[in-house]
Amino acid sequence: MNFKKYIAELKRRNVFSTAITYLVVAWVIAQVSSIVLPAFNAPKYLMKTLIFILIIGFPVSLVFAWVYQLSAKGIKKNKNFEEDKLNSEQPKHQLNNDNKKLVVLPFQNLSSDNDSNYFSDGLTEEIIIRLSGIKELDIASRSTSMRYRDSELDIVSLGQELNANFLLQGTVRKLKHDLKISTALIDVEKDAQLWAQIYHGKIEDVFGIQEQVAKKIVKSLQLKLTPKEKVALSKRATMNSEAHDANLRAREFLFRYTKTYLLLAIDLFQNAIDFDPKYAAAYAGMAEACALLYETHDKNLKWIKKAEESSLKALIYDPTSSEAYSSLGLVYYNKNLPKEALIATEKAIAFDPDNFFAYWVRGRLYRVMERDADAVFDFNKVLELNEDFHSPYGDLQMVYETLHDKKNLQDIIERAELFYPTYLLHHPDDSRAHQFYAFTLKRLGRLEEAKKEMQKGIEQNPNDPIIVYNAACFYALIDDKPAAIENLKKAMENGFENYNYLKHDPDLNCLQKEPDFIALMQGK
Repeated sequence: MNFKKYIAELKRRNVFSTAITYLVVAWVIAQVSSIVLPAFNAPKYLMKTLIFILIIGFPVSLVFAWVYQLSAKGIKKNKNFEEDKLNSEQPKHQLNNDNKKLVVLPFQNLSSDNDSNYFSDGLTEEIIIRLSGIKELDIASRSTSMRYRDSELDIVSLGQELNANFLLQGTVRKLKHDLKISTALIDVEKDAQLWAQIYHGKIEDVFGIQEQVAKKIVKSLQLKLTPKEKVALSKRATMNSEAHDANLRAREFLFRYTKTYLLLAIDLFQNAIDFDPKYAAAYAGMAEACALLYETHDKNLKWIKKAEESSLKALIYDPTSSEAYSSLGLVYYNKNLPKEALIATEKAIAFDPDNFFAYWVRGRLYRVMERDADAVFDFNKVLELNEDFHSPYGDLQMVYETLHDKKNLQDIIERAELFYPTYLLHHPDDSRAHQFYAFTLKRLGRLEEAKKEMQKGIEQNPNDPIIVYNAACFYALIDDKPAAIENLKKAMENGFENYNYLKHDPDLNCLQKEPDFIALMQGK
């Protein structure tokens, strides 16, 4: 190391700043001691001893500064210049060859019927689930996979961005009861296809095809499976293809939140259960749908009872069902049992750390328990796991307002501003998304655009009580009191019954003294 590099290294390791700081502090200690010690008739050798310790401590502090550094995570050992430089020059997306990482890319739907997207997405998810229990394989979550549905990156770039060793690509062609599924396993580092396979069959053969693909991947990557992993690889949630299809269709509508879609999801989950009365995933989905319907649209106790019953049935048929526990958490949340709800959601996360719905339910629980800082983590985790589940954009805005965190509030508003246009391009019929985008635009001061988005949401579901209630809140926030009262009245006429929430909703503060609002709330 030449002299210039040596000086640079001293600066990088903060040796100079440590020396200056030490000398200043030592001088102050010596000055104070020279005044204080005589005042207490301290023996003279005490002062000499102190100065000797300070002198000895100087080189010790320099050596410490050279070898170690103080960081937010504690004391860490310094790396030498060459090692540090080498680390900084290493590629950002270096592949980890010790851990075989696989990404199952979204299977492309080649069917003439676009409604078959639910089937190709379901196939992708099922293969991910089958492989996720293998310890020797690091597999990307469904949400990570789905982000690359329309990616135009080449294989090597895609693999590097995902830090993956292998990619599984596939296509699905579904015509009535006939299936054609094509798959290919790609070695990213070699930019080579390890194998490709085309499967022909009927809809009922889909389970066997999923299992064959998973086993072929295991064999190709030379993974050693434990007896338990071998059983899990062949495990089937249901043996009935019609039940499987109904369950996938139901999940397509589950999180659109309007009353019509939730009732449709409930009917489809029921169809799945009728085809297979021991289908745990269908019972868990039924529980989610009924609990959401109860919370947002219909306070008839039959829905929350149905939700609880379905959650418990799901756990009877699959005691390790993460989804069953998260739906049970939502049930307890709506029954005002936060302690029980928290236990259920934490079990859901323990069984599946990628269960975004469990984090969302727990985040809402934390808000009720006034643990807003914890809620921030969970809501951000939801967006990380499933960016299309957009409720946390609104949840985080409310949390940051409660915490008076202006910086992060502005950040999440800007993130929402970027998210919604792209999302709505792919989901133009999501009326809630139009409304949430309207609230975001309002916060950004783009009022005319906000009004247009709000109107789109209303026009798509003019009689949905939650959609109309959201409209009332929006108009109240922009001080259009007549429009707010009109929509509030319509929401109540269409079945909105959460009067306690309505009375304390801060969005409606400007209406509290309005005669029409007071009249509307009489007897409620």
